[in-house]
Amino acid sequence: MGSWSKRLAAVAVVGVVLAVGGCGSSGDDGGAVRLPQAEPAKQFALADFQPGQAPKAGAPADVSFEIKQPSGKALTDYATGSGPHTGVHLLFVRDDLSTIIHRHPPVNPDGTIDDKVTFKEPGRYRVVVDAYPKATGSLKNFQLFRFMDVAGAAKTAPLPPFQATQKVGGYTFKMEGSPQLKAVQATLLKVTVTDPAGKPATFTPYYGALAHAIFFRADSLDYFHTHVCAPGATGCTSQLGGASVTGTSATPGDLEIGVLLPVAGTWRLFIQTKVGGKVLTAPFTLTVT
Repeated sequence: MGSWSKRLAAVAVVGVVLAVGGCGSSGDDGGAVRLPQAEPAKQFALADFQPGQAPKAGAPADVSFEIKQPSGKALTDYATGSGPHTGVHLLFVRDDLSTIIHRHPPVNPDGTIDDKVTFKEPGRYRVVVDAYPKATGSLKNFQLFRFMDVAGAAKTAPLPPFQATQKVGGYTFKMEGSPQLKAVQATLLKVTVTDPAGKPATFTPYYGALAHAIFFRADSLDYFHTHVCAPGATGCTSQLGGASVTGTSATPGDLEIGVLLPVAGTWRLFIQTKVGGKVLTAPFTLTVT
């Protein structure tokens, strides 16, 4: 289930503090009623994030962290299964939306998460930890965020306009029509993927899905994530409010990408799929009204 960074507090807060109003005397201080200050609501939190200093572009960097529960204990139990809504999705997006890194690192028994990541380009990155705890209630997943810098002289470029065709690694991703997208309205975008010979690409599962549709909003870097799965697969539906969307792929080379974005603006869609043993990332710029 995708989510939205501005809704994080509402999703992650599990303790509720009630504010009590009262009236005091407008005379001297001796007649005033002073209420005790409420403690802040407890939330999940990202703890012990490493690297503490900016890693160098092009060199493997050790990334580690853990998630603290509202109780202060490390989160150790995560959803499991064959679908993509399991464990922890770890994403890094450069602030100009030129590149992303998408990982599913394993969780150690003590709740710590370790990974080795190579950032090809220097610059400022937003880190997204999209966690799926093992739970039976309404909390299916939540996101935690932070920023980090990768050392080096960063060169940024303006976001390109929408282009229906993208070529990546010799493969061609073509989006049908001109998308007419509205906030909080589920839409399916049809995308065909062909190999260098022009034949339909054969998708293989990648992190539990045939394709991932990862969305980031320009400037604010709001995040949403949907999946494309084989027909009949479970655990692939994304929800937002009362709307839901399920992306599917029934034949080689054909993707139906589920779009369900929370607010209007310019969004960058990164389609990730695995073909021929390689993970391909195709970016598209989308306008949402």
